[in-house]
Amino acid sequence: MASIAAEAKIAYEDVRNDTTPTNWLLLEYADDRSDNIVLGSSGTGGLAEIKTKLEDVNTNKNKAAFGFVRVVVGNDELSQRVKFLFFTWCGPGVKVMRKAKLSVHISSVKQVLQTFSTEIAASELDDLNEDSVVTLIKKVK
Repeated sequence: MASIAAEAKIAYEDVRNDTTPTNWLLLEYADDRSDNIVLGSSGTGGLAEIKTKLEDVNTNKNKAAFGFVRVVVGNDELSQRVKFLFFTWCGPGVKVMRKAKLSVHISSVKQVLQTFSTEIAASELDDLNEDSVVTLIKKVK
């Protein structure tokens, strides 16, 4: 079982709060050998910004992380709704043991990041393409 830092719950509540500009968070392992999950970063730039945190393949090819993003969907300005995306990030160079633990630790993470409409398992940046994500979220009722 993974240990989730208390700051993760605070960041989650910040993303869920409609009165704050924060709209994403990224939870990461404290180090390569640890089962401790900490708040890696958060921000106000949505999917585009969180993808920049995962973009550098040289730095992040061995990264395993969990993301949570507030996404606004709608056909026009009057019909906009807020939905939440939860994703698991498993870079192409993540070792087998970390991959196995990632699948086990997801239940601990979901105890903190509880409410979301869509879940994605991502290993490439294209898996988090904004248009595809919005389309997927719109399909969820």
